Amino acid sequence: MSDDLTELRGSLAGAAIAPEDPGYDLVRRCFNALVDRRPALIVRCRGAGDVGTAFDYARTHGLEVAVRGGGHNPAGHCVLDGGLVIDLTLMHAVTVDPEARVARSEGGATWLDFDSATQAHGLVTPGGIVGSTGVTGLTLGGGIGHLTAQYGLTCDNLVGAELVTPDGSLVRASEQENADLLWGLRGGGGNFGVVTRGEFRLHPLEKVVGGRMTYTGPGIGDAIRAYRDLVAGAPRDMSCQAYVALDQSLEPYFVVVPCYTGEGEPAGLRALREAPGLVSDGVRLHSFVGQQHLFNPAYSADRNYWKSSFVRDLPDELIDDLLERMTALGRPPGQLLLESLHGAPKDVDGSTAAVGFRDATFNVSVMAAWLDPAHDDDQIAWARETSASIEPYSVSGGYVNYMQADEPIERVRAAFGEETFDRLRELKTRYDPGNVLRRNQNVPPRV
Repeated sequence: MSDDLTELRGSLAGAAIAPEDPGYDLVRRCFNALVDRRPALIVRCRGAGDVGTAFDYARTHGLEVAVRGGGHNPAGHCVLDGGLVIDLTLMHAVTVDPEARVARSEGGATWLDFDSATQAHGLVTPGGIVGSTGVTGLTLGGGIGHLTAQYGLTCDNLVGAELVTPDGSLVRASEQENADLLWGLRGGGGNFGVVTRGEFRLHPLEKVVGGRMTYTGPGIGDAIRAYRDLVAGAPRDMSCQAYVALDQSLEPYFVVVPCYTGEGEPAGLRALREAPGLVSDGVRLHSFVGQQHLFNPAYSADRNYWKSSFVRDLPDELIDDLLERMTALGRPPGQLLLESLHGAPKDVDGSTAAVGFRDATFNVSVMAAWLDPAHDDDQIAWARETSASIEPYSVSGGYVNYMQADEPIERVRAAFGEETFDRLRELKTRYDPGNVLRRNQNVPPRV
């Protein structure tokens, strides 16, 4: 062990894990099993001071830096070969002020951590639909989930943050202090610093009407159209996401996942129940935590390659194309995810956040997922070809939370739009002029 590493370990409240240490292979893995990288060092931080120490060590030793919150990004940005990982997973505390309706979430907290803490007080913020997803990472890219229509994007509910910049400075962002930085954190990604704490606006909610509705057979195209029409006229108290996948007989099936927070039963549910091909109806009154457990994929099990496109509508011809492309996949798993953006995201003043997709109606995401490395080329090709078929309907460069590491800078720029991208570059130049935090959907500083 080098003297420098010994000194680093003595200065941390957390731990520094090297390749020869027990547990190294466990802590270096990420959500996407396609990503298999070996960092030189993983610093498991206990607080903002450890983050600053890790930055200093990386700078002194010329190491590239990656940041791990929940590690759920499909691009695998949270791990790198030969560099230093700033790992926040030990920082997962969530505290709740029920009177102020504010939650304070450490940088490594997941949505399971967050919802467990806030639901103890009957409160929520709109977040991710998979419990192992990191709160901070989802927020920095926008945040779409079961409560989007009701309360907006996750980033719309971010009211403050504390972050450590690459030079080791501790910076606070709020409406009153560094408001431009708060704007950038609302969708601009992890380009400006390591967020060690986020503060979120909370809303009262305990029970929802939700669950899965599954459709099969030759009429599922009509079921998708019924879903599309429902979303177009849906009340602001119902979010409704959906996906298309293949069953074991290689036939497409369609799943709708409504989440209703109003009184009584909405007419939209009746329309979904009358759509052709309904074979399973699991929609019921249950806890919001129950709704959040509808999707719990195994962590680091599947190999993944995702592409997303924001669209203004789902015309009949696009629906037909999506069904054809799903059939062309030829093997499960894998899916086409349809995330609705109606309701509250449209009510927010667009100048308050960097996200660039408020004009869209849906996020259509191609999610190739597989187990066998022998299928890598075929699955990636299917995802790219399917995404290309959606591109004529697209209104932006895609959802940064779902982008792979091979996305070109032009597509990242398109995700924000020219004016927003230029403003983000100004922020980047101020807070990270050396582009130390470049293992993300990168906004480069001005040179």
